[in-house]
Amino acid sequence: MQTLFVGLALLVAGTPAAQVVQKPASLTLAKQEAKKPAAADPNVAVAKEHGGKVWVLTSSTPSAEGDALAKWLAEHPSTAEVTKKPSEERWPITLVAVFKKPPAKGALTIEFLDKKDPRTLVDQYSTQSQSGGLVFQEPYDLDTNNGFNKGRTYIIKVGQLINKKFVGYATGEVSLK
Repeated sequence: MQTLFVGLALLVAGTPAAQVVQKPASLTLAKQEAKKPAAADPNVAVAKEHGGKVWVLTSSTPSAEGDALAKWLAEHPSTAEVTKKPSEERWPITLVAVFKKPPAKGALTIEFLDKKDPRTLVDQYSTQSQSGGLVFQEPYDLDTNNGFNKGRTYIIKVGQLINKKFVGYATGEVSLK
């Protein structure tokens, strides 16, 4: 009986199960790729200088990145006055928001608040476009049917809804004329 146990012990010690199992090469390559640093965002310097602000544009938007974008932002005020024709019902704008750090993955939310009463939410919408970068651009129409009125100033906040709470990344103002 004792020889049976000794034989069994020798058999278990010599089986391939006791040897080291090698990982597939594809899994190893995937881990190596994940450890590589992400491509540097060309707008890191822009975020350090202009992070936390929203620009409101009525003309063409800057398509540049890095130093060219920083120069453009420095030459233009972040607050804006937008004028519409009397026959129109909306003020077409483009928002350019610069974040101090990249937002979390997921939808970005834009809020418009009345400057006279910042607790009054005039409009809010969410968008999936371009989340994850330091610079966010989005066209939007400030429509009289959505509560926007001539002669008023609105605070614009760009952020995300995280755990049902708004977390702001950039703020700006727009006055409607």
